[in-house]
Amino acid sequence: MPPIRVLLVDDEPMFLEALDALLERDDRVEVVAKTASGASAIQLADQAHPDVALVDLAMPGTDGCETTRQMIRRDPNIKVIVISGVSGEPAQREALAAGAKAFLLKGGLYGEVVDTIVDVMH
Repeated sequence: MPPIRVLLVDDEPMFLEALDALLERDDRVEVVAKTASGASAIQLADQAHPDVALVDLAMPGTDGCETTRQMIRRDPNIKVIVISGVSGEPAQREALAAGAKAFLLKGGLYGEVVDTIVDVMH
């Protein structure tokens, strides 16, 4: 089975690189693109055709929910997982209402992220 193609979107460079390094260690996934903004993520999704996009909720400009809505509108097959440093029901509810398949907290990502990527593909 080919690896799941993943797009990473986060405006924090250190977090983006750490997430990339984490995913690089797992053969089930392949990072095909990464970016620090929602607007460029929408364009990259059109070009790279990822299966899954991990999208930060709080970004300047086009935030995670708007990025999610636009990516899904352009490609209904893409699965979006919203990641956030903000916990709480309102943030999660907003992300899921925008079309995200899952919501992860940044603090708990290490063990969950690849399993969640695999889960949303099934």
